[in-house]
Amino acid sequence: MDGTGSPDEFLQTLRLSLKPSDNLVDTLANTGGVPQSDHIRKIIAATLWHRKFVPTYYIWIAAVVAVSCGIETYKRRRYRSNGTRSSNVDVSNGSAVDSTPSSSSSSTLIGANTPPQKDVDEATSLLLQKEPRERPQLRSRLASFLLYQPRPIPALTSAINTLPDNGTTLSILFFLALNLFYLFYRAPLSGKWIFILVDRAGLLFVVNLPVLYILAAKNNQPIKYLTGWSYEGLNIFHRRLGEWMTCFAVIHMFGMFLVWYTLLRPIGFTFLHYLTAKVVLLGLSAVTAYYIIYITSTGWFRRLYYEAFLGLHIFFQLVALVFLFFHYPTARPYVGAALAIWVIDRGIWRIATSSRKFIATLEVTFDGQTVLLHADIPLRQQKSASGIVRSLHCGWTPGQHVFLTIPSMGFKYRFQAHPFTIASPAPPSNPASRHLQSWPLQLTIRAIEGFSLDLLHYAKFHQHCEIILDGPYGSSSALEAAHAADRVCFVAGGSGIAVTYPLAWDVRVLDHAKADAIVTTRTVYENGRRKPPPLTLECDRLTNKSKYTHFWVRQDERHKEWITMVPKAAATIQDPAHTADQAPQEGYRAEEEEEQVSSLITRAFDTRAPPPEGGRPDMKTEIWTWVTSVHGSVPSRFPSSTTPEDAASDPPSFRLAPNTKTTMGSTPAPSRSDKICIIVSGPDGLVRDVRNVAAELVKQGWAIDVHVEKFEW
Repeated sequence: MDGTGSPDEFLQTLRLSLKPSDNLVDTLANTGGVPQSDHIRKIIAATLWHRKFVPTYYIWIAAVVAVSCGIETYKRRRYRSNGTRSSNVDVSNGSAVDSTPSSSSSSTLIGANTPPQKDVDEATSLLLQKEPRERPQLRSRLASFLLYQPRPIPALTSAINTLPDNGTTLSILFFLALNLFYLFYRAPLSGKWIFILVDRAGLLFVVNLPVLYILAAKNNQPIKYLTGWSYEGLNIFHRRLGEWMTCFAVIHMFGMFLVWYTLLRPIGFTFLHYLTAKVVLLGLSAVTAYYIIYITSTGWFRRLYYEAFLGLHIFFQLVALVFLFFHYPTARPYVGAALAIWVIDRGIWRIATSSRKFIATLEVTFDGQTVLLHADIPLRQQKSASGIVRSLHCGWTPGQHVFLTIPSMGFKYRFQAHPFTIASPAPPSNPASRHLQSWPLQLTIRAIEGFSLDLLHYAKFHQHCEIILDGPYGSSSALEAAHAADRVCFVAGGSGIAVTYPLAWDVRVLDHAKADAIVTTRTVYENGRRKPPPLTLECDRLTNKSKYTHFWVRQDERHKEWITMVPKAAATIQDPAHTADQAPQEGYRAEEEEEQVSSLITRAFDTRAPPPEGGRPDMKTEIWTWVTSVHGSVPSRFPSSTTPEDAASDPPSFRLAPNTKTTMGSTPAPSRSDKICIIVSGPDGLVRDVRNVAAELVKQGWAIDVHVEKFEW
C-alpha cells in the first residue's frame, strides 16, 4: 500500500465520505480512541475543503448573470435614448416597404468593393477589390471574428455537427475551463490520492445539477427578462453541460472501480460484493439513468424519435434524481433544488398557469405537406408591468412559441407537447386595442415525421378539434433590436417565415392601426357553402428598400399560402417623401369587397422553380448588396403598365395595383454609422451564410447586429 493506510482504514474513509460535512468534522475531532493514519486524516481534510470550495462555482455563475443583466439594461436604455418607438421603426428618413419582388443585380454600390459573385465558392474571398482599402480597426476585426460561424464538422452522433458562431464557442470554452478548474484545482493525480479527485468529480456533478435544470427550463421568466437570454440560446449550453457532467460521472464511477481494485480487492472484498453494496448500486443506477438521457438526447435520436426522446428524458431524469438522492447525502440539497426548478417550470407554471384549451380549425394547404392551425384567442387581460406574460389570454410577442397538445388524436398524444412558433401577428398592446375581445393565432406545421405527419393525416378528416396551448415562451430581444435599428433585414428559410413574418408585421404596421389592420385570405364557409375570400389588390407602393427588406427562401411558390393574414395598405408605414405618389388612384377599388394590402415580403426565392428565376439563391450577394447599395434592389419585375388582366397569373387573392409608379425617389446613401439589424431564421446553411457575410461587413466597419431565431430540439 506504500503509506496509503490499511484497506480497512480506506474502507472506513469511503463510508465517511458519504456522510455530511458535520459528521466528518466530528470524526476528525473524536476518533473514539482509534488512531487514524496521517494519510486518512489528510483525505478527510481534503474532502472537507473541496466541499466548501466547489460551491463557490455559483459565484462565477452569478457574476456572468450580473454582467448579462448590465449589458441588457444598457441596450434597453440605448434603445430608449435612440427614440425607439413602441412598435414601429423610425421612418424619419423615409422607411417604408415595397410589396414587389426585387433583384439586387442592378444596384449602385458605395465604395470600391463589389459583392461576392454567385459563381464563387466558400473558399473565395468575399471582397473582390478594385482599390486598396483601409485596414480594419481592431474593434471591427474582433467583432467580425466573434460573429463568424465556422464550417460544420463530422460528428459521431450525427452526420455533421453544426458549430455555433465564434462568440458562442468562446463562451462555451470559458464555461468548460471553469468546470475543469474546479475539477483539478488542488486535486492530486497520483494513485495514492485518487480518492480526492474521484470524490471531487462526484461533487462537481451534483453542484452542476441546478445549473443544468435552469438552462433547460422552458420559460426562464426572471432570467429571460433580466438578461435577454432565450431558451433557444441557452439550450446549447444545457447540452454541453450535460455532456461534461456525463464525463464527471465517468471519472467518479471508474475512479471508484480503481479504488476497489487497488485497495479493497486485496482484503477479499469481491467485485460482486462491491457492486451489490447499497451505496454502489444506487450510484450505478443513477449513472445508468443519466447515460440513457445522454444517448437519447443526441441529434440523430431527437430527429428520428422525438416523442421517445421527450418521454425518456422526463422519466429517467426523475428516476436519476431519486437514485442520486439516496446515493450521496451531500447531494440532497442540490437534488432538491433541481427538482424544485423542474416542478415550478413544468408543473406549477406550465400546467397551472400557462396551459389553456381552445377550439382550433385545421387546414391542409395545396402543397399537401403543411397543416395550418387557426384558433381565436380571447383576450382578457394585459401582461404585467414586468413584461411577463402568464398565458395567451394576455397576448404574446412576435417570434414567441407555444407547446401544442391535441388529445383527440389519440391516447398517447395527450401526454405530448410539441413546440411551434406562432406564425401570425401578435395582438397589439397599445391603449387603442383594449376593445379587442379576441385575436387570431396561427401555427404553420410542416409534416416531416412523427407527430407532424400524424397531424397531417388527422387534418385530412377533421376540420375542428380541441387543443391545449402552453405558452407563450421566448425572448423579445430580436424585436427590440429591430425597433431600435435604422435599417432592418429579415431573412427566412422555409418555415422560418413563421418567425420573421410576425416580427416584420410589428415593425411595419402602424401602432394605432394594428387592431384593425388584418385582412384574411382564408376560405371560410357560411351555411355549409364555401364563401370565397374577398379579392385583394396588392399595392405596389413606393418604398425605401435600403431601410427595410424581407427575403424568403422557400421550396415552392405554393408555400405563399402559409401567409393567411396581410396588413391593409393604409395601416403600414409609408415613405413620407412620396406621400402624393402613394395615394390610391381613381378607379382602383373596383368593388366594395376589394382591399388594398401591403406585402411584407420584398423578395421570394423558389428553389424548386426552373432557372433563371428559380434555384437556390446566393444570400451572401443579396445581403451584401442590400447593406452597401443605395436602393438595395431594382423597383420591380413588373412594368408600370401592368393591368389586372396582365396580372391574372398572380395568386388568386393578390394582384398588383394598376398604373402604380415604380420609379425610386431620391434616397440617401447608406451610412456605416447606421445601426443595421439582420434577423434570420432557417436551415443551418442559410444561417451560416448570413452570419458570415455580416461578419465580413462588420470587419469593413458596418454596424450590424445579427439575431438568429432558430428553434432547436
